Amino acid sequence: MQNLPYESEPPKLIHVVKESPEQIIDKSLRLIVSFFISSAGLWLLAAAFLAYIAAAKLTNPFFLSSFEAITYGKIKIAQANAFIYGWGGNSIFAVTLWIIARLAQVQGTGIFPLMIGGILWNLAISFGLLGILDGHMTSHELLEMPAEVWPSLFISYSIIATIILVIHRSRKVKGTIAPQWFLLASLLWFPFLFLIAWDGLEINPARGTVQSVISMWFGQNLIWLWLTPVALGAAYYVIPAILGRQIDKYYLAIFGFWCIAGLAPWSVVHHLEGGPVPMWIPAIGTVMSIAMIFPIAVASTNFHSTAFQDIARVWNSLPLRFVIFGTLSYTISSYIGVVFSLPSVAKITQFSIINEFHFNQRVYGFFSMIIFGLVYHILPKMTGKEIGVKAKAFHFWTSTFGVLILLLAYLIGGLTHGVLAQQPSLDWSTVVIASIKPYFLITELAFVILGFSQLVFVVNVWKVIFPSPISVLPSLFRSGANEIVK
Repeated sequence: MQNLPYESEPPKLIHVVKESPEQIIDKSLRLIVSFFISSAGLWLLAAAFLAYIAAAKLTNPFFLSSFEAITYGKIKIAQANAFIYGWGGNSIFAVTLWIIARLAQVQGTGIFPLMIGGILWNLAISFGLLGILDGHMTSHELLEMPAEVWPSLFISYSIIATIILVIHRSRKVKGTIAPQWFLLASLLWFPFLFLIAWDGLEINPARGTVQSVISMWFGQNLIWLWLTPVALGAAYYVIPAILGRQIDKYYLAIFGFWCIAGLAPWSVVHHLEGGPVPMWIPAIGTVMSIAMIFPIAVASTNFHSTAFQDIARVWNSLPLRFVIFGTLSYTISSYIGVVFSLPSVAKITQFSIINEFHFNQRVYGFFSMIIFGLVYHILPKMTGKEIGVKAKAFHFWTSTFGVLILLLAYLIGGLTHGVLAQQPSLDWSTVVIASIKPYFLITELAFVILGFSQLVFVVNVWKVIFPSPISVLPSLFRSGANEIVK
């Protein structure tokens, strides 16, 4: 098994300046990776805006109540889809493409079809969200966008994934390492999940409660098998790249990878506890959820044992600070999730707002924080321009504060909600709702902070990619044309 290589610095020459292989690869990918990162940033802002509206409606049901298109149900679903497919999808394309090309030591190819695929992906999401707001949605978790947009999404994804696989297939080093396992597996798992769910829900709809099982299975696995492996693969790449040392106990990584691949698809069905399904289904989910302790422990050991050997350097590197926050969040909240999967606990928390804790921890506290760190690591290498330290630090602290108060509000509020809901003697409107309303106010504040933090991130990114829009456009188009021709 190979060890993780860390990035080499360009050779320092006195008289002749020659581009390193890494610089040549970065130059070939600059246009398309910048496109995906820029698109991801816009979707992040859109999701933040929708998240605030949804949170505000929980504290004040009459907020924007005269507009039919932005009722709570529509806004909440639109926000989740904008975040997962808009921000998450574009981020996954950017990070996967860049890391796979770097590790393959191959220049980016297929820039034109990648651009077409990216444009088609974003247009399909736009039409899908408009369909949701117009009321044309399905009832399936994270498949709510109208059926008409999914063929376009699948085709565009297939184009992008195929080109990334071609780049990997052309690699100069034939062996593979942990970042490649996780990133490529994620790339293949999405179409696998989608085709199974689409067949069982739309093409050949299953009967009875089987549809609810398939719907829940897809929605949960989209996070566990699509977003999570990308974040883990990115962490396996960037931690040794910045610290300049190998991952500690790297031999465990292969065990962690196969544990996630084998356990995660089944662990999610514990959410069906108490539902109209055979008892063996949630029972299997509970057992597999407990077994998820092993891959969680492996990731924690690999990442934190490596990082804490040089904690001062981790703290001084803002990209790495984002990544380690994400890995710590993954570890702590995953153990909390294991506890909540136990039947005795699930019967209290299952129908409470604790589910919002799980979702936001995965997409904000874990996935997004690691992606922020990767973007801050990638952009200076591609553009040759550093983002200001103060701007990155401000983004880090506002993100950290926003994520922490959001997760604590959902965690404590969810436990309060679950315990009170078990007492039928209480008056629901005067006691239960009144008890959890303060937590809704805190989440509303958290989404304001996160929205402002994400605006800072997008401004930071766009200032590097487009330092002066008027002056940069001609050179950008020339660069893009050259890369497309190649």
